[in-house]
Amino acid sequence: DNNMQSLFLLIILCCWLAGSEAFTTKVPLSTFSTKLSAEESNNNENDDEEPRSDDNTEEIARATVKIDDGGSDLTDRFKYKVNALMGVFDPQNGEDDERQDGNILNAMLNFPVRYTFNIVGKTMGDEDKKEAYINAVKQAVMSTAGDDIACKITPRGKNFVKVQCEVEVLNARMINTIYDDIEKIDQTVMRF
Repeated sequence: DNNMQSLFLLIILCCWLAGSEAFTTKVPLSTFSTKLSAEESNNNENDDEEPRSDDNTEEIARATVKIDDGGSDLTDRFKYKVNALMGVFDPQNGEDDERQDGNILNAMLNFPVRYTFNIVGKTMGDEDKKEAYINAVKQAVMSTAGDDIACKITPRGKNFVKVQCEVEVLNARMINTIYDDIEKIDQTVMRF
């Protein structure tokens, strides 16, 4: 019982020292009370009884620790995990299993949305291969998303090129289709 009390006080102290404010807990008075005098009380034969209070005893009341940093100190990764655990990203309709495409994208994006595809291709330093690869990527994206495309080309050393294509997509299925089409291009080494 004393170990539990010590652990609880340690948690409260750590949260207080961290300067945080989003963690809330309440401890019933009957669960968490302690004597602050040097005198031990062995008179309680029934552990389920409410703790007694006398002149030498001080009870610790219900404790609440709040951690609410307004979102500034919590990482996005932590926020996504908490939202996922709370069911915020559960699909609105349909199944939720490993055979479904786009459930995570549908939960995180509000369609239609401008989406940037990042693609890296191996060109082996050949300018003709580079231009052919860039055109193939543009064609793969435009075949599904239409002509409203903005591309940025960045060389990655002598042998690779990064192509960023931003287009408006209407749903997660469009994103998956474009990624599948880009994967079919032989020179593609990464897509994200």
